[in-house]
Amino acid sequence: MKSLAIATLVFFSGFAHSEYVENLYVGRVNVPNQSSLSQLQGVRDASNQVLIKLTGDSEVIHMPVVSEVLLRPDDYVGTVGYRAVEESNGAKTVPSVGLEVNFSKVALDEFIRTNKLPILPANRPLLLLWIIRDNRATGREFVSQHTAPSIVQLAADKLEERGIPFVFPIYDLQDRMALSENNAWEFNAEMLVDASKRYDSDVIVLLRFYETSSGEVRGSWLYQHAGRRKLGDDRSGSISQFVSSSFDQIVDQVASYYAYIPQNENKDLVIEVDGVDTYAGHRLLLQKIQEIELVESLQISTVRGSRINLAVQVEGEIDRFFTALLRSGHFAASRADPLADGSTIHLNWIAQ
Repeated sequence: MKSLAIATLVFFSGFAHSEYVENLYVGRVNVPNQSSLSQLQGVRDASNQVLIKLTGDSEVIHMPVVSEVLLRPDDYVGTVGYRAVEESNGAKTVPSVGLEVNFSKVALDEFIRTNKLPILPANRPLLLLWIIRDNRATGREFVSQHTAPSIVQLAADKLEERGIPFVFPIYDLQDRMALSENNAWEFNAEMLVDASKRYDSDVIVLLRFYETSSGEVRGSWLYQHAGRRKLGDDRSGSISQFVSSSFDQIVDQVASYYAYIPQNENKDLVIEVDGVDTYAGHRLLLQKIQEIELVESLQISTVRGSRINLAVQVEGEIDRFFTALLRSGHFAASRADPLADGSTIHLNWIAQ
């Protein structure tokens, strides 16, 4: 199991719409030992992990075409290394072997595009996680690093595995006044949204669960995203399985909103941006646009004062590209309908 330092870092890193996620082409799994057989299975598990991260779809590994990556790993793997880790075993932690596999970005990107698999851009939505547990001994309580650090770690590990940024509530007096345990358990969506406003996240998630006398874990979840609310439920044999399954369902649904299918033909666009009045601003502008995976090519057309026009070729739907620009936090629409003519996007630059 990883250190809680990862969850703590995300917890206190500040709150902003969408985050650029790194290490999407790195898979990390635990293996029994450093034998060639363990390494082979570990590489297969890591390739599944990375393909799920890149596509945003936990079911993609069941597609027949994906077996090509498993049958020819040398074509996709860059480097393989080991590290010492600790793995949870009940109430104890035991030493284990961690396998880290770095995959070739060029090879995997070509594989995904050739086979028309979905692509989830690296600029990803931020999830706010409210988790509540009904414990027979202590009653209903929010899951936090203070009340249930092992469950916090399970959620953190799962979302890190999926390449999704997240944050937990602080659970201070303000949070508790805005959303009580009973209101959370009853899925009071209005109170949940009000309590979540201070965190400025893209997605609000509320997960609740309890354990039966037989040890089965039962629970359900609610999430709000892009003005829509969705519900789901799950039954599992353990808390670990419940957390993993629930977040797979949630992330799959949310990711489908941002993912796109590669197209054979690119679309030509002009981006007109006002308010870029420094050399540093020009450089940052180009960087932020080039970071968007849908961009195939980018060229400066004209610069007049603080207005810059760029010729861009994009892969996929124009509205998804426009949404990605706004989610970066550096652009705002300069007109009521910035996509009115279909070939030019009119924006204002937001210096930060």
